[in-house]
Amino acid sequence: MDFDLTQEQKMFQDMAKEFAQREIAPIARDLDRNEKFPHDLIPKMGEQGLFAIKIPSEYGGMDLDWTTLGLVAEQFGSVDFSTGLTYYIQTSLEAMPILTAGTEEQKKKYVPALVQGKITGCTAAVEPNVGSDATAVETTAVLDGDSWVLNGNKTWITNASVADFAVVVAQTDKSKGHKGIATFVVDKGTPGFSSTKITNKLGCRSTDTGQLFFRDCRIPRSSQLGPVGKGMSTALTCIEHTRFGIAWMGLGVTRGCLEASIKYCQERKQFGKPIGSFQLVQERIADMLVDLEASRLLVYQAAHLKDKGLPSTREVSIAKYHNIEVAVRATKTAVELHGAYGYTDDFPVERFYRDIIGPLIFGGTANVQRLLLGRMILGIDAISR
Repeated sequence: MDFDLTQEQKMFQDMAKEFAQREIAPIARDLDRNEKFPHDLIPKMGEQGLFAIKIPSEYGGMDLDWTTLGLVAEQFGSVDFSTGLTYYIQTSLEAMPILTAGTEEQKKKYVPALVQGKITGCTAAVEPNVGSDATAVETTAVLDGDSWVLNGNKTWITNASVADFAVVVAQTDKSKGHKGIATFVVDKGTPGFSSTKITNKLGCRSTDTGQLFFRDCRIPRSSQLGPVGKGMSTALTCIEHTRFGIAWMGLGVTRGCLEASIKYCQERKQFGKPIGSFQLVQERIADMLVDLEASRLLVYQAAHLKDKGLPSTREVSIAKYHNIEVAVRATKTAVELHGAYGYTDDFPVERFYRDIIGPLIFGGTANVQRLLLGRMILGIDAISR
């Protein structure tokens, strides 16, 4: 495995770092305080070509590698995890479902506009009674002539109230189990389709999160995304792509915490000298550094496999589980090292501390990652039906 980045990868890494410092860092605290979605940043990211990285050229993309996309996600995560998440899912949960299962007409309708940052979307799988067991979908889709009629509720959906369209996972025939599940594209403004925002979250406050409601929502048969029976496969594939990005952003958060802590510990003085000269402080900094480098190696390994087109579910799960656990430790350490100042949002570590709790849950909980890895190692499924 070659750890040297290509010139193209370095270019995107530098571009993302500069964009994060110029466009995201100055407004991150305001976005967080006001639970404000970064509407103005989306077209700017599109203009920079940042949404084009993993998109085929025929739809306005650059058809580059997963490593490049991860490098950009890391840079954004090191400044603001919430905005980084908004950036990353434009590919993983918005463009990818359509590229994976869509018709040529669907791809041309949605993907170029996503690449340009002109629209946003969402993927709706989670429901009030359906979380980690994604196959237990209760939202129904009934075929009526040339239309599908959707009924049900979705919750904890990223981009729910700002999305121009939703990729909806629904059950067409409960007797068939997961083989009856299909996905559909539902445009904003469709009669019977509505949304509401979830507010007062602990973290990721500038990321839009909400609920979707379908009440006799009639959509044309052409809105079906892929065949019946493949809906859950499409959704889970794209969730795994998201898991990969979360691992990279977890790396970014850890790096952001380490850099902020180094700066603070060099400048803050107690007992007549910088607190960075104290042995216990240096121990904490050293632990953060080791965790950071371990996290970096894990995402590089996962990216290497994805770029080769090789199976990577195991490595992505390891990276997501490890890197978020590490980031939680890093944010806690950073807040402690900043002392009372770390308890306020005058420093970004307070926001990092709150934001990083979210990915312990979404993208597959930490316990789900343990179960996935345990099943792969032991060959025994811990979940019986």
